[in-house]
Amino acid sequence: MASGREVVTLQFGNFANYIGAHWWNIQESSFNYNPEGAPSEINHDVLYREGVNLNRQVTYTPRLLLVDLDGSLKHLPREGELYGNSIKRTQDNDANEEDAVKKLKEDLQTLSTEVEVVQQPTASRHDFQKDLDNPVVDIQDIDYSLTDNVETWTDYLYARYHPRTVNVINEYKHNPEKQTFDTFACGVQLWKTEQFEEEFCDKIRKYVEECDYLQGFQTIFDCFNGYSGLATECLAHLNDEYGKANFALPVYSPQNTLFENADEPMTDSIRVVNSALAFQKLSEQASLFVPLSTCDRVWRQLGKARQIRALNYKSDNLYQTSAVLAAYLDTISLRYRLRNAPSAYSLAGFCGDINNYGRKLAAAGFALPFPMQHDQDLIDCLDKFEGSIFTPLTPNCSIGTDYIIQSLCVRGIPHERLKRPLEKAKDQMRMAAYKCDSVSEMFQLYLQCANHASMAHVASVSMAMPTRIPYPSEMFTEEVTKLGFLSAATKRPAEEKVVSVPTLAAAQSSSELGDTLETLHREAKRVKIAKLHRYKAAGMEEDDYVDALEQLLLFKDNYEDNFEL
Repeated sequence: MASGREVVTLQFGNFANYIGAHWWNIQESSFNYNPEGAPSEINHDVLYREGVNLNRQVTYTPRLLLVDLDGSLKHLPREGELYGNSIKRTQDNDANEEDAVKKLKEDLQTLSTEVEVVQQPTASRHDFQKDLDNPVVDIQDIDYSLTDNVETWTDYLYARYHPRTVNVINEYKHNPEKQTFDTFACGVQLWKTEQFEEEFCDKIRKYVEECDYLQGFQTIFDCFNGYSGLATECLAHLNDEYGKANFALPVYSPQNTLFENADEPMTDSIRVVNSALAFQKLSEQASLFVPLSTCDRVWRQLGKARQIRALNYKSDNLYQTSAVLAAYLDTISLRYRLRNAPSAYSLAGFCGDINNYGRKLAAAGFALPFPMQHDQDLIDCLDKFEGSIFTPLTPNCSIGTDYIIQSLCVRGIPHERLKRPLEKAKDQMRMAAYKCDSVSEMFQLYLQCANHASMAHVASVSMAMPTRIPYPSEMFTEEVTKLGFLSAATKRPAEEKVVSVPTLAAAQSSSELGDTLETLHREAKRVKIAKLHRYKAAGMEEDDYVDALEQLLLFKDNYEDNFEL
């Protein structure tokens, strides 16, 4: 039964679904199954729905619609694995298939018919997926080497989806080496087909009708290929039909996958054009959008991987890089997922705090883990901190320290780690921050001192982010303790895994984002759209492209320094 304040999530694209798989796994790792324990600070009903399957078993699944290409699901049935006998069918396939083929051949021989039997190969199931269905196996005790052998996001998906969640585009085939669904215009064209104008929109409507009070939508999509057009068309539909807040996260893969029949320079041009067209549409259709990538640049060429303190990840690995971005999404979205939160802690309130003056583009800052020593109080950590407290996760962007509007969420710092009690406070009592009585209040004071003429909204959750399997906890260096804090003196034993980490995420708006839009406009203007025939073939005219770039330039004007906080 819906409990109010619901949010519907949409995921468009293979890399978006990599991120989504990690994100839903993280959330399910946060579930508290002890009825006698204290209620969670997080209201999971915001993103999850309760249902009943055909066996009259209660299910709890994400209120989610995702889109990917044919061939990207592997073992995962399109209708999910909770309703009907999907799991049993998948488990029995390997055992029964050989017997079935053998019997078919015997029957054909009986009929004396010369028929060649072609056996369609079944998608293999990752060992992790096999063990999920084995009640005697503890997956936390096994090293699945997921970083090295994940082929797609379904290999490490722990969460289970509703039958209407998965939507497959049959017109294009998933190819890890080449993009077949490559242009913004292809996505726009696909939206106008029956599958989306009727089927997909009907699934959205069914989710919305189940809600008591819909907060809005959050949309994660690949911005570098055809999903950019598909997702922005969907946002236009959501605005027309529902008029609710929509938080959009355009994401960029760290792999420079070539588009179909394109060399590397053309691949770069297509990525630039797709980004420019998407950003222009987002400036009209989204309440707020925050581009995400672990690369520092993505316009003309993919740049270097972001360096994150105490994290050692493989820069081109989809399983690991998507885990970093999923951790950001999980943390920043806590603002509108809290239990018993004030009315301002809503999706509309979160977007409205940042998008003043039409500044709908914001930048992501993230600390994974938050760099706090295992024996340190927060007041001392912030007092001694030097440099930026965040690592940027928005490409082609650098946020300064002045005239910033930002929304932060910190999780995993318990109240008892805030400061010492009076009898043990000593030097802490001389600090202005000692008067702070909560984690959010102390961060608020820190940001007032660190950022000149700025405004910050801070929310906090005491529960740390879980990093148990299938999250790639091997990314954390040896200085990270089991509970995610730092220890300079002692190293974590190799056999001991990090089970949770404190995190800090921010969505920031400042005039520097005008430079981000200007560089995108400059790169997009260099591209001769007439030479990219796939855009014209999908219905895009050169005049439409020129007009979109003019609108993008007008959007950039919102970031001029002619306003007062």
